Amino acid sequence: MVLILSEQEIEIMPRRLMSMDKAEEFVNLIKSTGLINEVLLYKHKYYDGRYLVGRFILLINRVTPEEVIEKITPICEQMMPYGFDIRIGKFTKPRPTVSDYIRGAVYWKESLEEVRK
Repeated sequence: MVLILSEQEIEIMPRRLMSMDKAEEFVNLIKSTGLINEVLLYKHKYYDGRYLVGRFILLINRVTPEEVIEKITPICEQMMPYGFDIRIGKFTKPRPTVSDYIRGAVYWKESLEEVRK
């Protein structure tokens, strides 16, 4: 697990769950703007094995969130005609938790002092 720290993040919540195919198409369109470092998908798995995406978190570094929102709003309107909500904030963890270490998602490569930073 690699933590990418970003000062500002953008959360996009569609008002309906999206299929994985449509979500991947949406992510590709957003990444093609060149303003996004990474997109995190929050998806739900259903009994039949398929996933539906309910939340996107965009990690940005070099530009302001307002610039990104201005650029991605038409894409969101095109891909989510049923509506969506956009928020600016910090939506990812700033550092690994004890649970991350227990699950093995993070390895003990750093000293305890480095983890506390």
